[in-house]
Amino acid sequence: MKLPFDGFYLKLLDEQNGTHEYEEYLRNCKENPLTEEEQREWTESARAAIAELEQLNAEPEPTRQAAEPEAEAEGISSPQTPEPTELQEKCCTGREAEEVPEVEVTVAKETSIPQGEGALLLPAEPTVIPEMASEPKRIRITELVKENFKNWRDGTRIVFDAGVNSGKTYFILNVLLPWAYQKHWKIIYLCNRVPLRNEIQQEVERLGRTEEKVGRWDHDFQQIVYEIRVTNKYKDTIRVETYQWMESFCKGNPKGAMNYFKSFNYIVADEYHYLLTDAAINKYIDLSYVTLNELTKYRPVIFMSATAHPFFHRWRDETNEVLPENYYHIPSDYSYVERAVFYWTDAEEIKIIRQEARRGKVLVFVDRMSRLKKLVKELEDEFAGEIATACSPYRPEAREFDWLEEVLQDGQLHKRITIVTTVFYNGVNIKDPELICIISRLWDPIVNAQILGRKRPVSKQDTCAVYFKGYSHDRIKQEREHIRKRQLEPAKKWKDGKSDPEVWQEYLHKPGIVKMLDKYSQTVNRDEYGNGWEWRRRAEHQYLVQMDALKLMMEKGYQWGMLYAVAESDALLSKIEPLRFKELEDYIEEHLEDKIPWEIMRKELVERGCIANPKDRHKNQNIPELRVINSRLKDYNAFVESVQKWIGTNERVRFWILHRLHT
Repeated sequence: MKLPFDGFYLKLLDEQNGTHEYEEYLRNCKENPLTEEEQREWTESARAAIAELEQLNAEPEPTRQAAEPEAEAEGISSPQTPEPTELQEKCCTGREAEEVPEVEVTVAKETSIPQGEGALLLPAEPTVIPEMASEPKRIRITELVKENFKNWRDGTRIVFDAGVNSGKTYFILNVLLPWAYQKHWKIIYLCNRVPLRNEIQQEVERLGRTEEKVGRWDHDFQQIVYEIRVTNKYKDTIRVETYQWMESFCKGNPKGAMNYFKSFNYIVADEYHYLLTDAAINKYIDLSYVTLNELTKYRPVIFMSATAHPFFHRWRDETNEVLPENYYHIPSDYSYVERAVFYWTDAEEIKIIRQEARRGKVLVFVDRMSRLKKLVKELEDEFAGEIATACSPYRPEAREFDWLEEVLQDGQLHKRITIVTTVFYNGVNIKDPELICIISRLWDPIVNAQILGRKRPVSKQDTCAVYFKGYSHDRIKQEREHIRKRQLEPAKKWKDGKSDPEVWQEYLHKPGIVKMLDKYSQTVNRDEYGNGWEWRRRAEHQYLVQMDALKLMMEKGYQWGMLYAVAESDALLSKIEPLRFKELEDYIEEHLEDKIPWEIMRKELVERGCIANPKDRHKNQNIPELRVINSRLKDYNAFVESVQKWIGTNERVRFWILHRLHT
């Protein structure tokens, strides 16, 4: 009879009791081997026991297993796991019995891709936690590219048009980097923010960490002393920098910069939407565009972003600058968005923050520094010591606010309420299950897509609500007119002036034009000497993209147009819910069918529900009438009935009664 674990425990008992049962068991196995039927039964029972053990081990660790897919998506590889030892198919004898093999339960096997002199080992695919096992596995960039990267030649444009958590960075650091290291090739990795650069550099150092034992002669002890020396084997293979660093390099030494970049075998342009979103605030951004475009003639350039569609679609559909086989697309995953809600007034915004902050952490993106300061002032009475703020370190008022490192550490938000400018919308990964609400005052779909991408869920249960500031048709129309007059018209006049200088000079001599250009224009600026004017191509492109987005909002409505542009699909449209406040819901429930003097009920309903006249949304001046209040109460499945009661013969009193619309 074959014992569990090949009777290994008998050896321990023999050592403890001075017996020889283990030797007798081995001799019996050799003399009386199991029949095929007995061997089959033993193997099946062993496999069943291992499966049960694997299930038990998986149950208490849902958080760790759910976090591993996220680690792959962001380029943070999970620990390598050994391959499972095969079950023994026959009784062990002699030396085989003494070297009892350990049965290991692992989550996955390593995948080996043959390549030239050696093999490239990809970190194991993490197992999906039981709750998510029925859902389809989300595809990753590594699975799309497969081994195609080995055939990328000089002068190739490669596009990773893929949402967050799709493994773009993971592929570069865990597949392309080891390949380049083996081939003695070099990679330069460009990104748009210093915090992101630091994060990637740290991951490179972790992946490339090697330890070697080094000996030296110690004269005091008269012997060789050994030390462990830690090095980064990838330090000469990859360099991580920002676009701003590249722009400074190109501005100071254009020819030297180009020769330097040509010395790399691969150019990685991460967060490429930077050339759209930052064009209005960075006057040197055209240098990044021109340099990368030129490098595509000499090297494989990998462009990566979740929101650079205006570039990527044009290259694919219009100019054919990227071949179909080099275009890799994975849609953004917004399954973690619990609901999408639109609000219209500043009072509603304050109430939303208060309501959601009582449940968990809230992240607020503002469009102006004045709004950031006002929010802090209005919220600090209830949330004193629980508010963090951050803005660009280059702003004059930056000293008044927290540094990025004080707001977020190890993916966790420090405070209950975090209020930030757009400096926080990019290159920041928040892996914090306590973040249950994101609020954005911005209307630009590309920026809002990046804002939603800051949340990196660690499990299926890690969801959040998102609130967007609503804008009326008139406000959108006004924004389009500002862009036309302040950005697109100056750019057109400047370009027309290149062929006919009088066109530009006549434009400059119109009353107020120079003042307007100095104050508002980002597409045409004074040159560095202040004597002439220069056109900024990327800034004009940014405003053209914004004009298209605003046009869609005007045609389809702000909510539909903005959310469709964010997801490039209807993925978020089904998640739209009306704005509801729990305070008003509780009041309605408590006072159903009660007769209450109309002045008192109107005041309660307006205050608890932040109800305002549509025309006064941005002024909050006039008290809403019953028609407006009932229109708003539809979202709460309720309405108000107005009744009158006579007191005496000459006086009557009006009451309001709350009813349910549907029971």
